Amino acid sequence: MIDPTFIIIACPDCEAKNRVKRYDPDKIPVCAKCRTPLVGEEEHDALSKFGKNLGSFADLPDIGLRSDPDNK
Repeated sequence: MIDPTFIIIACPDCEAKNRVKRYDPDKIPVCAKCRTPLVGEEEHDALSKFGKNLGSFADLPDIGLRSDPDNK
């Protein structure tokens, strides 16, 4: 299963790939190599809202739609 709290963001300055485990809505992530902000202000707001909304769906019951069809 894909972990939604784990994303990889390429640095716009040095192009290093940064693994961001948890996207904190209070902080803009920076590159581990050159300390450049990885996202702009608007993109940060969108990712923060996405993370909050994704969390609201995590507790829904599995009615078979998310299950693996081959694993009966």
